[in-house]
Amino acid sequence: QRSTKQYRTRPTPYTKRTDSSLLPLHSKSQSIPRRDHQPLPAASGHRAHRLRETSDGDLDIQWDGWPDGDYSHLFSLEEAEACDNLRVHWACEPLGGSGAGSPEAEIWHDGKITRRKCQGVIECTSRACNILIRPQTRAAGIRKQLEVSCSCGGTLAHIPCHVVSVLHTFKHGVHYQNGGLHSHPRPTARLHMSRKETADLRQIVQANPTAGPLKLLVGRPGIDGPGKSVAEITPVLYNSERIRYERRKILKGSGLGRNNGVNFSRQFAKFQEEHPGFIREAQFGKIGIIVMQTPFMAASLVKATIGDEAINGIVSDAAHGVWKVKNDLLVVSSTFEPEALKCWVPGLMSWTNGGTAEHYRIHFYHLFRGIGEECAERNLEVSDDLFANVLDFSTAERNGFILAFVDFWHEHAPNERTIDELLDAAPKLLKGCAQHFRDQINRVKKISAIVDPAKINIFENYAKKLLKCHSMDEFNLHANKFIKAFPRAESWIRWWMLPAHASMLFPSFRIMTLELWNSLPATTNAEEAMHWKIYAALGKFLALLEGLKGLYKFAEYYSQLSEAQKHGVKIFYGPDRQPWKRSAASFGYTKFSRRQTTLRAAKHANDGRPPDTGKALLGRKPKKHTPEYEKSYPWKQNSCWLDCSLTLICAAASRDFDRGMDAMFSDLPADHPLQNLRQMVYTRLMSVDLSLYQDGGCTLLGKQRDGFRKLLCNVPNTPVESTTGFNTIFGWMYHISGQRVPHVPEASPSVDRAKSYFSMWTVAFKTCTGSSHDHYQVSPVRLRNIYQVHQELCRTYGGDLRRWFHDFIRVSKAQSLAGCWHARDGARFCDGSATEFNIILNIPIVFTIEIADSSSSTWNIPSSLSPYASNPAASNAGVKYTVVGHVYCNKAVKHFIARYLSTTGKKVFDYDGMKYEGHAVRNRATAMRGSLTGSSRAMLGVPSGYQLYAVMFHLVGGEQAQQTFRRQQIADAQKLGLRF
Repeated sequence: QRSTKQYRTRPTPYTKRTDSSLLPLHSKSQSIPRRDHQPLPAASGHRAHRLRETSDGDLDIQWDGWPDGDYSHLFSLEEAEACDNLRVHWACEPLGGSGAGSPEAEIWHDGKITRRKCQGVIECTSRACNILIRPQTRAAGIRKQLEVSCSCGGTLAHIPCHVVSVLHTFKHGVHYQNGGLHSHPRPTARLHMSRKETADLRQIVQANPTAGPLKLLVGRPGIDGPGKSVAEITPVLYNSERIRYERRKILKGSGLGRNNGVNFSRQFAKFQEEHPGFIREAQFGKIGIIVMQTPFMAASLVKATIGDEAINGIVSDAAHGVWKVKNDLLVVSSTFEPEALKCWVPGLMSWTNGGTAEHYRIHFYHLFRGIGEECAERNLEVSDDLFANVLDFSTAERNGFILAFVDFWHEHAPNERTIDELLDAAPKLLKGCAQHFRDQINRVKKISAIVDPAKINIFENYAKKLLKCHSMDEFNLHANKFIKAFPRAESWIRWWMLPAHASMLFPSFRIMTLELWNSLPATTNAEEAMHWKIYAALGKFLALLEGLKGLYKFAEYYSQLSEAQKHGVKIFYGPDRQPWKRSAASFGYTKFSRRQTTLRAAKHANDGRPPDTGKALLGRKPKKHTPEYEKSYPWKQNSCWLDCSLTLICAAASRDFDRGMDAMFSDLPADHPLQNLRQMVYTRLMSVDLSLYQDGGCTLLGKQRDGFRKLLCNVPNTPVESTTGFNTIFGWMYHISGQRVPHVPEASPSVDRAKSYFSMWTVAFKTCTGSSHDHYQVSPVRLRNIYQVHQELCRTYGGDLRRWFHDFIRVSKAQSLAGCWHARDGARFCDGSATEFNIILNIPIVFTIEIADSSSSTWNIPSSLSPYASNPAASNAGVKYTVVGHVYCNKAVKHFIARYLSTTGKKVFDYDGMKYEGHAVRNRATAMRGSLTGSSRAMLGVPSGYQLYAVMFHLVGGEQAQQTFRRQQIADAQKLGLRF
């Protein structure tokens, strides 16, 4: 029997050249447990294995997972658990036990037996290679490992090991018997972390909960740069995926990660117990909301009127970046605290799982109820003015406020006013944010399709003038002037003129009392600043429970500041917390960076010296233009035909996406190919920052293109037959814009509306004057989406594309037919004179003209096409096409490239998916003439061998222009005697 106190070791006969600084060989660091004994219950007949107690009663056990040597040891249950349950890092195959023995035995000899055999290590036979591989635990797995060559190209060899360890698990502990020395190095790949290593990692993660796996691996941020890497704890953590796994487990156990419902409900109940009164209401479900308020927050909502500044009332707004769940909001109502803090403080905070009127109703109800409770404690009368709020123009928020106002007064004073009276009184307490209106002005004025860039200042002045009108007559005068000057912005300004919005914004529409109006802030900027404070204090994208704990601390912060100030602690420097006001009064600007640059230049100018610098004598050096790029689709397996067409469609759609493609495709069935096209355009315009160069090309756009290409292959009868073949540039578009979808009626209005984005609607009207009476034939409305001009048309119109378009569109006189259409088998039933009218009833939003025989015919490409050039009403309605871009083709190499005009109309980009990793590069042409307009065979910068293949135009007025065109076409047809 082996003694439990004597350990026999010998030098290893195996040596191998390797880097042992990180992973030492066993001969350099033995792993023999050392311990001081603790008493166990008597084990009859086995007193030699009794553990002894140390002088201080502490356990002194070391176990690093690499047991080596010929020894045995008896561990108590506590010691075995402290030693990771005697888990080892050697690659071991479990051999099973004898079947006899029980873990409930009183002595270890009768305990349950477990045996495990070390499988050694796999090494490369090349002496220049230091790779050591952890073997599989089964022989079959090892054989498969040996069938593969080493990463250096050498042959792998298995170094077996015959050490077998035996464990006897019994009621009072574990008897461990190691089977000898391991005659091989340790495998470099470890699977497990020790208890101490796990504890060290847990300490780091809990101290740095927002640090991700890469940051933990590189080194946690510190004052002097990154700190130590977690890989210094254990080599297992060199794997960032393992760090992610371990970090997730730690955060989940700490309540900071994703919790299941049971854990969250238990932790939320504990949070409520620890912070009594902080949660005013909590409900979960379709309408989820948690309303939070401290006594200090409630007390701040009731104060005397501040007479010298417009900082009374309450400012409410929702923050969108606080919570991890995308649609969750933090609704905050803040008020100014004038006594101690002299700053805006939160009065009520609510987590909501949406932004519906019901969410806001619950929030504002508790806001009003908190004010009522505070007034009751102070024996003050509750008045409507205490509820006055500054909001944005959200309909849900406004309706929620009104409903909560009715709820409160119906509960607080049920017999004072009727519901109709309350519904009438609530809107008189709402004031809108003027900054939202000014921001909208700045946004719309940059849309060149709405506002002529030369009239930006006029647009801005006209719009801001509406904020200064004090009578309805004055307002209507200026509003009509605005609409007349900018007719395309009419729907925008009329939205602001809706009574619900105008009463909160324009003085001429005001229904609030003038005194209360002037006492409230003009904007919600105070609440926007509060959101920034929350982000700065707590961070963003928080888990729910983590955020609730942070918000409690954030609320207590203001209470603690107030208490500190009352006891004489200085909580800020100066007489108030708004030093920028003093700076503005003294210097004319709030901070140095906002001073007038012209004054600064004049201040530093020196008129006492001649020009004596290189810059002054030689002038400015010409600027070197750095390339300017836009992301697009990287070329892949003959994808140029799809890449170029999608690039031009996105360029056209970007001019009016919200009211154009997005609106016209919104009601399409989910399985319609045009719906997939809309999603691709949306992703490119709304989800991708096109302006930055991305190394390797834009992966998102490339993957979307590949998926769309695969979808086109599955559309019945499509010209796209494979995901790698070459194809025509717009054939797929012509096909899907006329494609029927199963289970959708052919005359579905939603489908027809979407098809009209790319297609014309034409109808043929035939008349015949023969037989006893005139007779007529009207063809079904046909969709046409292929428009091609060829060499014969070029000769007919002298290469003038405008002349061709005008004749192509207009309602012309009838064309004579060879005879009446009433015939059978060649025999006519009528010998009358027949004529035919072909009338276009609808023009597409995106109009593409293919240029046939472009190498031998020359067309003049205009910047615009107008069917009614001499009709001002049609022009004002946007019945005019403007050029979007070109497609060029090199037939010798079967490759397409594109050139297009940016949304602003000021930049021209050249796109070749095989260059610049799929990025379009800006063409430095300063004008469209010569780059997008002019002679089709003399465009500047077109690569050799490429000819103009197609030109794309965009309808300026969108759907409104389509309707105007249809009315005009019908009117023109009526002049020819046709009636519709």
